[in-house]
Amino acid sequence: MASYLIAATALPGHVLPMLAIAQHLVGLGHEVRVHTASQFRAQAEATGAGFTPFAPAIDHDYRDLDQRFPERQRLSSAHAQLCFGLKHFFADAMAAQHAGLRSILEEFEADAIVVDTMFCGTFPLLLGPRDRRPAVVAIGISALPLSSCDTAFFGTALPPSSTPEGRARNRAMNANLKQAMFGEVQRHFDGLLARSGSPALPEFFVDAMVKLPDLYLQLTAPSFEYPRSDLPASVRFVGPLLAPASRGFTPPDWWPELDDGRSVVLVTQGTLANQNPAQLIGPALQALAGDGKLLVIATTGGPVPPALAANLPANARVLPFLPYDRLLPKVHAMVTNGGYGSVNHALSLGVPLVVAGTSEEKPEIAARVAWSGAGINLGSGQPGARQIGDAVRKVLGESTYRQRAAALREDFARHQALAGIAEALAALRRTTTTPASAAMA
Repeated sequence: MASYLIAATALPGHVLPMLAIAQHLVGLGHEVRVHTASQFRAQAEATGAGFTPFAPAIDHDYRDLDQRFPERQRLSSAHAQLCFGLKHFFADAMAAQHAGLRSILEEFEADAIVVDTMFCGTFPLLLGPRDRRPAVVAIGISALPLSSCDTAFFGTALPPSSTPEGRARNRAMNANLKQAMFGEVQRHFDGLLARSGSPALPEFFVDAMVKLPDLYLQLTAPSFEYPRSDLPASVRFVGPLLAPASRGFTPPDWWPELDDGRSVVLVTQGTLANQNPAQLIGPALQALAGDGKLLVIATTGGPVPPALAANLPANARVLPFLPYDRLLPKVHAMVTNGGYGSVNHALSLGVPLVVAGTSEEKPEIAARVAWSGAGINLGSGQPGARQIGDAVRKVLGESTYRQRAAALREDFARHQALAGIAEALAALRRTTTTPASAAMA
């Protein structure tokens, strides 16, 4: 049996996939230690893993980010806010994360460190001698951001192109935008690394997150990611990591309505961007109200706002949460803000999508939905009711969307993410002899 140190950025969308991996590895008999914010302690320990919280300097509740960084809200553009977050939430945590890893490795002989894409505390280890650290495996929890001669710059949400003209576009765009849009972030990373005695990153910081680890395991199937002729061998697709089977679920009284012959439409704004239901849930309910052929289910991810509940259309049901393993098999179309986990889960069941997301990397996820043919990208984080209604009726009425979603479902079914991750870790262990304690030398 092996020992694994799992470290995760303290955001639910980063932590929860890593805890699913922890639980699976524990179930196989491996020893696992989880390292993330203390607010996730109970969930981590419920997997059977040991737990070591972040150092106090970075042990913060993600729900308090606006209070911790009030200046971010005053920035004038979404891009400026993104760069601020990359520098002051992700990069600035690097030194404390690295120190936490080193402290754990002094008494925990890890065969590998497993991290989510944005956990930067492994950078100093990866930039040092290979024989002075355990193996490092990164888990791709969102759309693959790796630059390629075949893809446009990540964040532009442009479709890929491998034609001569397309590759010329890609080369110019990648070279120019890395500096023009994120040069300041790159210098911030390199400055922090220099202060810790590490060399600068050998390439663009986003690409380094993918290419520096010994393995990068992407949580989807190849058919839901842009093809890259220059994809490194260390990048592998293991399939989607689906939500665990729910236990103790008591269906609401209206549950039988899901099988009454109407098309079921699920509307969700995800786990974080759900503070304002008027962005997506409200206009979706308005767009589909009164349609006797549809049953609309909206999940708010938190308390249902009284105004939303008071004005609920007769053909709609709204509640904070429903387990996807119970609900999605009954859904005919999903309207979503583009969270990677929910999109992959829907596609794993052949559910076509309508996507409206503009925050973080969600435009790239929405673009992949459109590129795959399995849904419609609304190109807006706050679409109008008519736009949503037209798109929903289109994905329900035109068979091509269901056919493409079904093709993705077949590809997804060829993968078992947790088993694939465990097998990749075992294979890496067989080819790696570096003891974990070497990382402390």
